[in-house]
Amino acid sequence: MTLQEKLGHRFQNESLLVQALTHKSFHNENGESSPGHNERLEFLGDAVLDLVLSDLLMQRFPELPEGDLSKIRASFVNEAVLAQMAQEFGLDQYMRLGRGEILTGGAAKPRILASALEAIIGAYYQDAGFQPSYEWISQLFGSRIDNLDLSLHFATDYKTRLQELVQERHKEAPRYAVTKSEGPDHEKTFYVDVRIGERVVASGQGRSKKSAEQEAARVALESLK
Repeated sequence: MTLQEKLGHRFQNESLLVQALTHKSFHNENGESSPGHNERLEFLGDAVLDLVLSDLLMQRFPELPEGDLSKIRASFVNEAVLAQMAQEFGLDQYMRLGRGEILTGGAAKPRILASALEAIIGAYYQDAGFQPSYEWISQLFGSRIDNLDLSLHFATDYKTRLQELVQERHKEAPRYAVTKSEGPDHEKTFYVDVRIGERVVASGQGRSKKSAEQEAARVALESLK
């Protein structure tokens, strides 16, 4: 099955799809012989995704205030969720990366995968227009929205909730590990994996280790419910 078949859309302008899959590192190494990289399409896709999800959430939860809707939307557009969706499409097999990124496992990096999915949304919008894009995004996120457990989004201590659930089901506690940190000391971003046994069940990021652990626990709760 081709990627376009997996996406459920045949691009009239296939160069848009190629560009959406082209990381800046590939473009820098190949210059004018390659299509543009995907950062502009990612910028567009991020805006389209925010708009469509905002509308879907307002329809699904007419009683919720703006602040709560924003929290829910943020849970859908975070790096871990988008990267997981990108992997479901197998985008890691189609990414165009520079040699350096390939050597460091760039095709498996959540940030690269999440950015590529947003770029594909932008490419879809440019190729097909708003209404088909709206319907496609609705299909992508529809079941996630319908099955949303609001209690998970408004609980303040996801780690405690996850620990209770895992101990009940597996008779052990989840384990957290910082996988990397980026940025200057005053503005670091921490990345955390949470494991049950030897299996990584979710990842999260945050401006502190604690907030990254909470985000990882929240994503894990969504996947385990």
